[in-house]
Amino acid sequence: MADLIAQLNMGTGSIAILLVGLVFKLAGFAVRDEMWLRVLVVCGFICDAAYYFFRADPILPSVFSNIALLSINVVLIVAIVSERTTWRMSADDRQTFSHFSTLTPGQFRRLRKMVKAELADAGTVLTQEGAPVDDLMLVFAPTITITKGGESFPIRGPAFVGEIAFLTGNVSSADVTLPDGGTVLRVDSTVLRKHMAHSPAFKNAMTALFGAELARKVAESVPIVPAVGAEKVNDVNPS
Repeated sequence: MADLIAQLNMGTGSIAILLVGLVFKLAGFAVRDEMWLRVLVVCGFICDAAYYFFRADPILPSVFSNIALLSINVVLIVAIVSERTTWRMSADDRQTFSHFSTLTPGQFRRLRKMVKAELADAGTVLTQEGAPVDDLMLVFAPTITITKGGESFPIRGPAFVGEIAFLTGNVSSADVTLPDGGTVLRVDSTVLRKHMAHSPAFKNAMTALFGAELARKVAESVPIVPAVGAEKVNDVNPS
């Protein structure tokens, strides 16, 4: 009788472990965040493996299959952590990444493999009006001079150069020079377009980045001139 009660208690405990594992997996499939989904599913597989291992007649194939499944999910969790964090980036890469605010750390790591850095002397010409632009550039310089239609105006660095030509596929709309020199990070436009074509999420992130950069340049380089009608009103009705 005592043995029967012990067996029943052991069976009840084993089933409880199996049910806990089921709850973990159901909770995982109910959440939207992939990280939590993977973590909860791993907990479920651990419970399943424990159930098949600690029962009176262990089923080793089921134990090993659950261990294999949880191992795959652990690898994917590590990949997700790498995608979302900067823990494997150098100090220089973290500084560069701060200028790609719309990209995830994982997207930036893939972009970083395409980047070539070079030092530019004072007076270096980056683009010429009417000429093709082969690279998208991120320029680290105190001042970047843009000349269009014979008129020049400066913008402060760091700043992207060539993003309009990249987006439109047209030739450069202005001359861009570095009066004081600086550091230029270049990405081949053809390679970048191919990567964007294969990854819609990366394409959306880069497009959002270019939009923010263009808005910043317009705000800093184009003076706000009062409308003619507003000037006349002020003349007639001085405050």
